[in-house]
Amino acid sequence: MKRIAIALLGLSLSAFSNTVLAEGLYDGGRVLRGTVVSVGRVDPTENIGSGFYFDANYSSVALNAGIATKKFGDSPVRPSGGSEFEADGERVNNVYAGVGFSRILMFQYGYGNHGDVLRLRSDFNFRAVVDFLTGKNTPKDRMLLADRLTFSISGERYNDDKEEIFNNATWGIGLLF
Repeated sequence: MKRIAIALLGLSLSAFSNTVLAEGLYDGGRVLRGTVVSVGRVDPTENIGSGFYFDANYSSVALNAGIATKKFGDSPVRPSGGSEFEADGERVNNVYAGVGFSRILMFQYGYGNHGDVLRLRSDFNFRAVVDFLTGKNTPKDRMLLADRLTFSISGERYNDDKEEIFNNATWGIGLLF
């Protein structure tokens, strides 16, 4: 519980420092900073059936942080019939903090109810790619819903050998705020 509290404190300090203190440092930058809220599918490495996830991830130019909850082996659309694996039907909650290049490539360390986890994540946003290639910067208040649409992919590896059944890949869709 102590680790979760420290991670949440780090997440809030990171978000505060990135938005308030560093606002003038990246005025000429062509990278959109913000929070992506996404939902999607979890594909575990074990044969326990795909599940679903809900995720919120903040990214700045070099720092990022997020929270996620996943349900393994069960889907609201297609409930599973159960299996012999202990992870079937299990919920996993994690908090993450990391470094990377905006939302293009994020390397994160996390902690949750199943121990330490390493995550590699990427969020693809069509508007961000176009702005980066053309050298423009679209203000967030002028972005349409289609400009905020973001595709998220990630891969996770749990550090504890007993928890490796939760190793997974996720893919989903979200909105940039």
